[in-house]
Amino acid sequence: MRRIYAIAVLAVLLVSCATPAKTPAPAQDTAAKSPAAAETGGEAGARMREYLSNGLAKINEGSVTEGIRQLVAVLAERQALASAPQEVRDIAGRAEAELTKLGAALSLDSGLEWVDANKNQLTGSVLDVGSPKGIQPSVILSYNMGRGRTLVAGAPILFEFVKGGGVLTASVSTNEYGQATCSIARLDSQSQESVIRGALVYTVNGFMYKVQGVQRDFVYAPPSRRATILVLERHPKGLNQPPIILDAVYNTLKGVAFDFSHYDGVLMGEAFMNVFSGEPKAIQSLGMQKDVSYLVMVLNDCIAVNQVVLDGKTYNIFKSQTTATTRLIRVADGKILYSAAVQGVQGQGGDTGKALLDGFRKAAEAMSGKLSKDLPEISAALAKK
Repeated sequence: MRRIYAIAVLAVLLVSCATPAKTPAPAQDTAAKSPAAAETGGEAGARMREYLSNGLAKINEGSVTEGIRQLVAVLAERQALASAPQEVRDIAGRAEAELTKLGAALSLDSGLEWVDANKNQLTGSVLDVGSPKGIQPSVILSYNMGRGRTLVAGAPILFEFVKGGGVLTASVSTNEYGQATCSIARLDSQSQESVIRGALVYTVNGFMYKVQGVQRDFVYAPPSRRATILVLERHPKGLNQPPIILDAVYNTLKGVAFDFSHYDGVLMGEAFMNVFSGEPKAIQSLGMQKDVSYLVMVLNDCIAVNQVVLDGKTYNIFKSQTTATTRLIRVADGKILYSAAVQGVQGQGGDTGKALLDGFRKAAEAMSGKLSKDLPEISAALAKK
């Protein structure tokens, strides 16, 4: 019996020696004292010191792009660590400070095609995007070395929509002249403003860093709603002035939010019908390109005025037949965006003049009704390319 008891005691002692009792430590203490964590932080710190040293050396040599990439690699290493010792944080802080200094010395200017004679940046037209006349977002990156500026090649420029949308080439590197140009395939809307931003953005090991303050915006705007109404009211023996139909068309189209001005169609002479047909040369000859984007052409045309004859008896009643047509023409290319007509409107009066005026008045009323009904169609036409 004593022998069995001794063996049992010996077994208990052996188990106690093999698995000593543990007291749980706080999670933060465990992490701080973990050999694996310390080793990881130490290795990352060594790489970060090397990246920082290389980055500063490259910048001093004039290799700005590679220098920035090395400094961003420092921040990428820091980002990958769940926690970091003070040394690692100090190195990352030094790299970030150097990147901030670089950002102040870098300049991202718009390409020459975007600058007018007074060095103001132009606004692109949404209608020109995708056509030979369209200008693409383009930037030129330069670096102030203290004794002068130098162009920066091989830098990654990220282009993206900050307003609107569409399809474009997002990532472009600057060429030997420091220039990067984005290619826009299309815009989602032809009736709304779009803004595309080009910025200096580095990505290292999945870590993205945007150099602060080094960006340039490019605005593409639809044509303004500034329009000129050109009205011609005519009859077989001449012209009617002032035209009755003017107020009817003007008041109705205010629903499209046009900023209107009026130009007397009579002053155009024979050129009125050429513009009415949308001939680009005739439109350009008006010299309105800088002032208006659209022409609203209105022709109120009395075709005939006849005295009523019935069963061989002539009455003191005169009847007129009038056709009114309104067209919306884009000045930039002469495209007729909308055209509507009311035909064969009958007028009546006790003499020729009264029949004419009645026909013009009724044609104006009919045209106003037609335009009111078509306002959604007109608004949609303004958005067409």
